[in-house]
Amino acid sequence: MFLNDPANPMTDVAHPISPHRPQPLRPVIVLFVIFASVMAVVGLSKWNVPAEKVNWGDQYAPAVERARAENKPLLLYFTAEWCGPCQQMRRNVWTDQAVADAAAAYIPVRIDVDKQPQLAEQFQVPSYPFFFVIDPAGRIVRVFDRGADATEFAGWLGQR
Repeated sequence: MFLNDPANPMTDVAHPISPHRPQPLRPVIVLFVIFASVMAVVGLSKWNVPAEKVNWGDQYAPAVERARAENKPLLLYFTAEWCGPCQQMRRNVWTDQAVADAAAAYIPVRIDVDKQPQLAEQFQVPSYPFFFVIDPAGRIVRVFDRGADATEFAGWLGQR
């Protein structure tokens, strides 16, 4: 006896493997799989950050004293965890050897504006990322007001 045989009493019952069986949860499952995949990629990308080669300090006052003592300019970098261009620079610029070599001529200080908002206010930082080069006497020598790739930023640091 065949499934589609009129003499078969099971003919009117949908077969459990039938492609015509309604599957109301299929779109929900597909959306869940897509969402879970995106979250996995985002999570892995947050954990898989290359090691930075620039040796950043995070305290302004000790860096100023060190800049004076070593007669080196201060490189102030104003950033935030939520800043997209800042995170791009974290992955692609601070990991570059040419940038690290150029930054060695400075006392580099990374200022997280959410942890040290008073410094962002003191320097009247209008956007992020924002960079200041300050000479050992405390004068602002140069500013850079945007994100950049490694080549551009290493070139900017090399201007002395």
